[in-house]
Amino acid sequence: MTKTDRPDGEDSGHTGPELFEHANEEYDAGNYHRALELFDQAVKKGISNEVMYNNRGAALDAIGRGHEAVDSYLKSVSIAGRYELAWHNMANSLFSQEMYADAVGAYAKAAALNKERVENLSGLARAYLKVGKTGRAVAVIRKLDRFTDKDAAVLLMQCDLYIDAEELVLAEQCARKYLEKNPDDVEGFAHLGNVEHEMGVYGKAVDSYEKALQLTPDDKELWNNLGYTCFLAGFFDKAIGCFDKAILLDPLYKHAWYNKGYAYHGADMLERAVECYDHAVAIDHNDPVLWNNLGNALYNLGRYRDSIPKYVEALIVDPDYDIAWNNIGNALEKMDEYAEAIPYHDRSLEISPDFDYALFAKGVCKAETGDLEEGYNLVLESLDLNPSYDEAWGARAVLAERMGRLDEALLAVEESLAVNSEFDEGWTKRGEILLTMGNMEAAEASFQMALTCLESSHADTAGGLASVVRRGEVLIRLGRFEDALVNIETVVLAGRTNSRMILKDLELRRFMAKYELPKALVEIIRKIAEPGIIAECAEFMVDAGNVLEAERLLSVVRGIPTQSSKLTKAQARIMLAKGETDSALMLLNTSDGRSSDADLLVINAGAHEAGGDFSKAADLYSSALGMDPSNYAAAMGLARLMIRSKKADECISAADIAIGIDSREWEPHKLKAEAYELLNAPGMARFELAQAHSLLAGTGLRPEDIIGG
Repeated sequence: MTKTDRPDGEDSGHTGPELFEHANEEYDAGNYHRALELFDQAVKKGISNEVMYNNRGAALDAIGRGHEAVDSYLKSVSIAGRYELAWHNMANSLFSQEMYADAVGAYAKAAALNKERVENLSGLARAYLKVGKTGRAVAVIRKLDRFTDKDAAVLLMQCDLYIDAEELVLAEQCARKYLEKNPDDVEGFAHLGNVEHEMGVYGKAVDSYEKALQLTPDDKELWNNLGYTCFLAGFFDKAIGCFDKAILLDPLYKHAWYNKGYAYHGADMLERAVECYDHAVAIDHNDPVLWNNLGNALYNLGRYRDSIPKYVEALIVDPDYDIAWNNIGNALEKMDEYAEAIPYHDRSLEISPDFDYALFAKGVCKAETGDLEEGYNLVLESLDLNPSYDEAWGARAVLAERMGRLDEALLAVEESLAVNSEFDEGWTKRGEILLTMGNMEAAEASFQMALTCLESSHADTAGGLASVVRRGEVLIRLGRFEDALVNIETVVLAGRTNSRMILKDLELRRFMAKYELPKALVEIIRKIAEPGIIAECAEFMVDAGNVLEAERLLSVVRGIPTQSSKLTKAQARIMLAKGETDSALMLLNTSDGRSSDADLLVINAGAHEAGGDFSKAADLYSSALGMDPSNYAAAMGLARLMIRSKKADECISAADIAIGIDSREWEPHKLKAEAYELLNAPGMARFELAQAHSLLAGTGLRPEDIIGG
C-alpha cells in the first residue's frame, strides 16, 4: 500500500479501494477508531468482500467491541467460507469473550483450512481445555510435534499447554527437549522452572529459575517467580529478597508487591502484609482478589471494621465476587453483628448456592440470632458439601451441645479431629463435652491433647499470640493456674491485644487470689480508655485492697459523660472500702442509672460482710434475693457467706440459684466444690471444680481480640 492523504469524510471524493487502503494504513498505525470509520465508508462506496469484513472485525476487536467484531467475521466467511484468516480471528475474538464452545468450532474450521498455522492448533487446544475436554486438548497439543524440528519455540508453547492440561510429565519433556536444542536459553530454564513449580518439586524449580537469572539477571518476572517458589518451599527470607529484587527493577510491578504481601500474610506478619497489599492496590485499583486479600489481612489483625471497605472495593470491581460478600458477613459476625451479617452471606449464596463456607457462616449467624435449628441445619448442609472442614464440624458440635444433644455433639467434634488431629480447639471442645457428660478422666485426656497441639506456640505473631492464649485457657482447664497466668500475661504484656484481655488476666488472678500485680501490668491498665473496662479494673483493685489505685483509675473518666452503671458501682465499692457506706448508698440512689432496691440491699450487705457482721449480711442478701430472684450478686453473696459459716447445703442451694441466673460464671461452681469437700463428697467437688476451670477459661478474651502485627 502506498501512502496517500487521509480522507476527511464520506464525501471526500476518495474511491472505495482508496478508502479501504487508507483504513488499513490507519489500522497498522494503531488508529483503530479512524480505521473503523474508513472501513465503513469503504463499504458504503461498494467495497464488500471477505478481506474488508475481516479487517473491519479486527478494528472492532481492537476497540473492545467484540460482539460486533464476530458479526463482521461471520459476514466475511459468509462471502468466502474458506477464508481461514477470518475463521482464525473470529476464534480469537470468541475466546477473549469467554465464548469457549463457539471458539472451539471456529478454531477447528481454521485448522482444517490451514494446517500450517500453529496458532490454530494452540488456540483449539486452549479452547478445549476451557470447556473441560482435556483429552481432546492433549490430542491437539500432540499434533504440534511436527512443527518442533523447524521451530523449537513450539516446544515452549506445548510446555505451557501441557501445564494447563495438568500433563506435567509431558510439559517437562517439552522443556527439556527445548533446552537440548538451546542449552543456554533463558526461556528454556524459565519454562522448566514453571513445570517443576507446578509439580511441587520446589528445590528443582529454584535451581532452574536461578539458572535463567544467571543469563538474564534483570528479569523482574523471573525474580517474582523465584520468590514465590522459595516461599512455597519454606525459604521465607530468600523469597522476600527475590520480591525486593523484582520491585527494585520495577517499583510499579504489582505482582511482586502482591506476592510479597502474600508471603508476609502466610508468615502471619500481617502489618507488613497490609503495607505490601497497599502498594499493590495503589498500582492497580481494579484487582478484586487483591482488594479481598488486603481485607483478609486486616481481618486477621482483628481490624474487622477496617476490613469491610476493602471487601467493598473488591465488589465495586466485581459485583459477583462471592467470597468478598461472604467476608463482609464474617467481619460483621466477629463484631457480634450477627443479624447484620446474614444478608451478606445470603448474597454470596445467591451467586454460588453451593458455597460451603457461606452456608457454614450463615448457620452460625442464624444460631446466634435465636434460630438454633435452622443454623444447625445450614452447618449440616455445609458439611455435606465439604466434609473436610474441621471448623464446621466444631461448629456443629457447639450447636448440638447448645441443643442438649451431647452424644451428637461428641460425634461431631470427633469428626473434626479425624479431619485434623492437630485441631486444638476440637480437642478442647471434646473435653468440655465429656466434662458435661461427667466423664472427667476422658475430658482431662482431651485437654492434654489440646495442650500437646499448642506446645510450639510462640508470641511473635498475631496467630502465635492467639495460640498462646488458647494454651493458657487449656492450662486453666487442667488446673495449672501458674502456667496459665504466665501464658496469658505474656500476651497482655506484649501490648498487642485489646483491653478485654486484661480482664481475663485479672479474673484468673482473682480465682487464684493473687492480687499483687507486676508494675508493667499496672502501667498497661492505667492506659486503658474504655470506661467499662476501667471500672472492672478498679473493682479488682478494691478487692486487692489497693483503694488508692482504684481511685486513680476512676479519676481518668471522672467528668466524662457516661451512663455506665459499672463506673457507679466501682465508685460505690471504693466508698464502702473507705467505710463511707451512707455515701455509697446515696451515690447509687442518685446516679443516672439509679440502682434497684435489691441492688441497694446487696451493697448494704456487702458493707456488713466487710465489717464481719455475717448474720446481718446474710439477712440482707436473702431479702435482696426475695425482692429480685434474678439478682446474681445477692445469690453469690449468700453462697459466699454460707461457705464461710461452714453451711455446705445452704451454700450449694444459693450457688445453684446463682448458676440458674447466669450459667456462664465460674465462681458459684468453685463455691460448690468447697461445699462438697465439707460434705466429704470428693467426686462431686472435683466435678464442680472442673466446671469452674472450664468457665474461667472461657471468660474475657476471644482469639480474635488479638491485635497482632
